[in-house]
Order: sequence, then C-alpha cells, then structure tokens
Amino acid sequence: MKTISKWLALVVTVFLVLAGCSGGGDSADSGKGENGKVQISFINGFTGGDGAYMKKITDAFNASQDKYEVVELQEKDHYTKFKSGEYDLVVIHGNNLETYKQDGLIQDMSSVLEKAGIAETDFHQAGIDTVKLDDTMYAVPLDIHPLTMFYNKEFVQEAPKTYEDLVKINDELQAQSKDLYALGVPSSGLVEFYMLMIAAQNGIDLEKDGYLNFAQPEYAEALMQFHDMVWKDKVSPAGLGLDGEFQTFMKEAQEGKAYQTAVALTGPWFYGGAKEKYGDNLGVAPIPQIGSQLAAYGNSHTIALPANVKDEEKLAGIAEYLKFMYTPENLINWADGGQAPVHLPTLEKVTAEQEKYQIAYQNSQQFDDYVSAPQVYQFGEQIRYMNESVFSKVVTTEKLTTDALMKELEKATEMAKQIAATAPQQ
Repeated sequence: MKTISKWLALVVTVFLVLAGCSGGGDSADSGKGENGKVQISFINGFTGGDGAYMKKITDAFNASQDKYEVVELQEKDHYTKFKSGEYDLVVIHGNNLETYKQDGLIQDMSSVLEKAGIAETDFHQAGIDTVKLDDTMYAVPLDIHPLTMFYNKEFVQEAPKTYEDLVKINDELQAQSKDLYALGVPSSGLVEFYMLMIAAQNGIDLEKDGYLNFAQPEYAEALMQFHDMVWKDKVSPAGLGLDGEFQTFMKEAQEGKAYQTAVALTGPWFYGGAKEKYGDNLGVAPIPQIGSQLAAYGNSHTIALPANVKDEEKLAGIAEYLKFMYTPENLINWADGGQAPVHLPTLEKVTAEQEKYQIAYQNSQQFDDYVSAPQVYQFGEQIRYMNESVFSKVVTTEKLTTDALMKELEKATEMAKQIAATAPQQ
C-alpha cells in the first residue's frame, strides 16, 4: 500500500513539474501559443463598462495580423494578480506609478515606444507629466479622468464657473423648495478627488521629501471650504454618505423625504447613468473654480511594461500593439467608452465630433489645468487616513474648528511619513 502511495505521489509531482514548465497563459515567457502566434498577456482592471471598449481595440489588433496575439485579462483586483504572476503589459493608475517603479516591477518604456513610432509630442503634456519619472518614460499615457461636473438643465441653464455661481444657484433653488440644493458634498467615496482638487485650486503642494505633508495651515483652511459648504453657506445638504454627490443628483426631491441637487462634482464613469435618466437635460462641463485658482484633479490610466519582459519577440509584438492602439481610428474606441484620451491626434477627432464624445471632450478641456497626484511611494496608503477619517470629519462635524482639523492633519502626516519610510533604498 505504501509503495502504491509513493508511486502516486511521484506521478503527481512529475505532473506538477511539467505543468509548471508549460508556463500557462499568465507567463511573460510563455512564448508562442498553440496557434503559432507570439502571445502577449495584457492585464488590466477594466471590469466595468469600459472593458468592452478596450477589448474592441485588442480584438481588432489580433484580427489585423497573424504574428501576434494579445491575450487580455480584465480582473477586478488586477494589481494583486499582477504582482503574483507574470504578464507582458499592465495598466497602472498614474498615482501608483512611483510605487511600482520603486518596487522594481516596471521598466523604462522608451525603446518600445521608439519601435512603435510613438513620441512624447504625440500626447498632451498633462499625460507626459504623469508617466515621466526621473526624466524616464515608465509608461505610455492612456487617459485622464478628472473630477467632472454634471448639471441638470431643468434647474441650471448655464454651467456654474465659480463658487459664487453655486451660491447663487443654491439661493434660487432654496426659494423654490428647501429640499433643493446646488450640489452635494459626500463624506466618503470620491473624497480623495475633492481633497486633491482643493489643494490644486489653492496652489498647495502636498509632497515633501517623499511623503504627503497634510499638516499645512493653508491646507486646513482650504479643506474647511467643504465644511462651510455644508454648515455655513449650506449649498449642500448635511449627512451625505458614500457617493452622496451623485446620489442626490439622481434623486427627485420629495418634501421632507429626500434632497435633490442641480449639480454633481463626480466621476465621469457615472455619465451613462446620468445620461439615461436626464437625456438632453444633462449638462457636462469642467468643474468650477472653488479655490483661489482654476485647477483640476483626477486620476489616469497608463500602460506599463513589467520589469520581467526581456524577450525580443514579445517586445516587438508589444510595440506593434501600441502602434496599432495609438491611432485615432482605434483609440477613439476609448473615447466611446467615456474616457478622455491624452493622445493628441485622437483628441483632434474628439474635438471635431464633440457632441458625440461629450464626456471625453468636456474632460479634455480640463487638461491644461490638470494637476496630477504627488508621486510618492505607496500613495494610496499615505492618504488612507485622510480618505477614511479626516474628510468625513470635515463635512459631518458642524462645530469643527481649524485648530481641531490641524491636529487631524498632523496625525495623517505622521502616518504618511511612516509609510514613506518603508520605501526601498534608492
């Protein structure tokens, strides 16, 4: 009996070794597939509505030639899967690039882009600023998705451009009904976008020596603007929760039961739902100036080259794929999905057909004023306490003082310093 068990164990071991040697679909060294084509594994997090539009580009590339095949994996937690596997291309948000660079997980893309015939001048400068670290291109920029303004034309004829415009709209709405407000300020959800937007609109640099320095008196004053929106000027109802800025925009006011807002400062990915509800009454525009200067913040998608990719055939295939993607006739699919490409020739097509690509066009109008996230190690962890605790206190604590807020900002800064200290030695 023991002899049979040992024999079975040996068979299983040999099987596993052979399976491991075969590489699998995730391996960057898997070489050619059964169809004889050089396989390129491309992992991204496009699991929402945008995924279908990226797949249209990939499928068209695969159908366009017989040498390469891009195998696209759309995974909800694609960062975790990327770190535990081997892939040939990966989508990384702009605010994560510095972390992946420092961890040695991505490499310089300059030579691949040169093979693809793609130059820095093909992109809006905002996109280049996002992917260029230490004067090196660590990714190719795909899009920028800034905080976007939706407005209901039933209540607002023209897009508000300043905070004063919002106050005026609010006064007019409140005269109609106490359940109508200019906009909603959420306590969770897109609060990171709000916090970095107000920093940018007040010219505040949050980066210091590799960590996020929130403990600045001028930043405390800037954040208190959101507190005053709720408790002083009352342009927003109090007590809004997750994605409250969009939820109140989509509701119909019922006296004593629900609030409705005329404007939403929200994510462009909500466009489909808003358009379905409001149709021609939905207005889209760049966000208004709330601080001392006009500026926009959002995140971005970039396409990076994993550090483990060395095979020349794969690199050549990646260059061909990017060459195919970064043409107006193909990348326009990304604008179809509601994204705003930073590729200038594609932007020209978006501008020429701005009614068709409404969300992409309006968001592209914010590129000149765009301020990207500070490039610090583990950005998401450094800002976590602000996202999960501080902003909520700002908008839900009626009697919050600037001094009390400063103590919270000091705590958040100390946490950010501790995270920054875990960065690899450069």
